[in-house]
Amino acid sequence: MVPERRSDSIRWWRGLFRLGLAAALGLANLVVEAKEEAPDLGPTMRFVVVRSSAPGCEPNCPEWIAAEGTIEAGTPALLRRLLKTLGGRQLPIVVNSPGGNVDAALQLGRMIRKNKLDIAVGTTEFSGCSPQMKNCRDEDSKNATYLGIAYDSGAMCNSACPLMFAGGVRRVVGEWAFLGVHQITTTYHREKLLYRTTYKIVNGRKKLIGTKIVSRKNAGSYKTYEMSKAVEKRLSGYLKEMGVGQGVLDVMKATPA
Repeated sequence: MVPERRSDSIRWWRGLFRLGLAAALGLANLVVEAKEEAPDLGPTMRFVVVRSSAPGCEPNCPEWIAAEGTIEAGTPALLRRLLKTLGGRQLPIVVNSPGGNVDAALQLGRMIRKNKLDIAVGTTEFSGCSPQMKNCRDEDSKNATYLGIAYDSGAMCNSACPLMFAGGVRRVVGEWAFLGVHQITTTYHREKLLYRTTYKIVNGRKKLIGTKIVSRKNAGSYKTYEMSKAVEKRLSGYLKEMGVGQGVLDVMKATPA
């Protein structure tokens, strides 16, 4: 399955996905901080250029960027690095991802739109060497394009991935692939901080010299599924920017995590 260039090839499939967003709050000397606790969604997303190994397609075999794995904070830098090697070629992206970091997904979406790339939900089956194989290639072929076939069967774009997917100029989901949204899940991790504050007396008045954290203790964690107004406004603005109807956000808010 390779993304087609015809508008009649575009299909939508809605399921379920999870977004993890960070938040924080502080209380005087007893501080509780909320930090994002990303679930373990598997290997980090990597990007490689793949040329179709389908029999008989040469010399005009299609090529694409295979994007597979979890979206993490450093993922946008990896795509940016790959795009620089393409010399302006606008290859479509074939993505298979369980989701991950929301901020990174938004960056990826904007990068995809800026470079005018198409995107499809699919998985790549490599022929011969694959990116995860070590010492599979000799020195002469280390920078060569991978060979493979793209399929939609069983492929997914869930969690934060649909935000990345929204950046595509043309967006394709095959009959056997999945694209899903659901309520945001935010995990708050609490820390109890003990401060030592130092003062000095100047002209009979207490003057602050400095404050130092002397201890940190885990104070537990909790989850919430409520989408704050600020987050809703941010996601709504992004979807509008990408030309995606607000109905997607409505489905996200209405579907239990």
